[in-house]
Amino acid sequence: GTHPVASSARASTIAANRLTMASSFAISRAGVAPRASAARTTRARASSPSIARPQSSSSSSRSPSRRRRSSFPPLGARGGSVATRAAAAAVDLRNIIERLCDREDLTEEETEASLDALLDADPAQIAAFLVLLRAKGETPAEMAGMARAMKGRAVAVDAGDDVLDIVGTGGDDAGTVNISTGSCVLAAAAGAKVAKHGNRSVSSMCGSADVLEALGVAVDLGPDGVARCVEDVGMGFMFAPRYHPSMKAVAPVRKALKVRTAFNLLGPMLNPADSKYALVGVYTPELQPLMANSLMKLGMKKALVVCSTVGKLSLDEMTPCGPTSVMEVTQGGVKTYSFDPKDVGIPPCELSDLAGGDAALNARMLTDALGGEKGPVADCLILNAGVAMAAAAQAESVAEGVAMCKEAHAAGKGGETLRKWAALSQELRAAE
Repeated sequence: GTHPVASSARASTIAANRLTMASSFAISRAGVAPRASAARTTRARASSPSIARPQSSSSSSRSPSRRRRSSFPPLGARGGSVATRAAAAAVDLRNIIERLCDREDLTEEETEASLDALLDADPAQIAAFLVLLRAKGETPAEMAGMARAMKGRAVAVDAGDDVLDIVGTGGDDAGTVNISTGSCVLAAAAGAKVAKHGNRSVSSMCGSADVLEALGVAVDLGPDGVARCVEDVGMGFMFAPRYHPSMKAVAPVRKALKVRTAFNLLGPMLNPADSKYALVGVYTPELQPLMANSLMKLGMKKALVVCSTVGKLSLDEMTPCGPTSVMEVTQGGVKTYSFDPKDVGIPPCELSDLAGGDAALNARMLTDALGGEKGPVADCLILNAGVAMAAAAQAESVAEGVAMCKEAHAAGKGGETLRKWAALSQELRAAE
């Protein structure tokens, strides 16, 4: 649901106090003495909602933060990971942390090189970096730089230039069935090429890897196996721990901090197949501008960043329960609008109709819905898959994408695709 920081002034103050304590601890562990200006800044921003705060499309409009001219070469001149590692070796992490204490925005290339260096550094420095970024407020350039650093260390998958992902940040606490995962399968059944990046449960009872495993899919295939699945059945899955081994350096830090950081938003930006099309859900509408502008900096051809509101809850996916706030990202810019599922013939439902549970229950629900069973879960998969088809240029409009997915659903193609994928993935896993 909506993050408490974004919905309550009292919760904002509590969260800011926790963040200040975490920041002070991390900075002291990192060996940096907080300067007076940083202390004044922390007090002045104690009521700010930090990571759930709305972000402008340009970091230069955020007057409280200061910017410094970068000494790093432009992104296009670095020529890949070797140059990035050279830049990382030259990073003065103490200076970077000092600048973040003073609430200075980092450039995209500075952030990329800094995170690349931090992945081999003291965990206390990683903690200071993440906490200070959040206290200052992450910019799209900083998020894009972090994404590039992580992708520079990832295991890449060559699944073609036009693959699609349907993915959410998690964190909405709504307890729904695995909507994005089921929607990916239905989109593949309707003709899209889907390369989904996911993990086991973090903020829910059942993550994408958990439910796919329960459905018989081999979730830990290597890059050649994933590419083969995408080519043959239109659907592949990349298990985050296998494709992002550098996450091991960050996981214990995030667990110890117990506060949200930039890594809570990075997942949708880290697809190892470098998907250029995506339907991305965020857990509060206040994060849509940050996500959208970050994706634009990363060169997405088209992405729809969505957040739907049901009563007092905000969900990181589209549902038939009500309208969805949309930010459409293209290479030409970002535009914002509202979308009502009723406009494309999706009947409304209650959020309770979409409630899931553990992996076994969610697997049964998806099997039924993908197999042709009608009802709110099927409608929700059709909605998300149809919108994603339009985002990936597989349909001329959302209405056409929804119609394509309705046809695939009625013919039972979702279930057929799932069965073929599961069998092929197990065959390929046995051969690895």
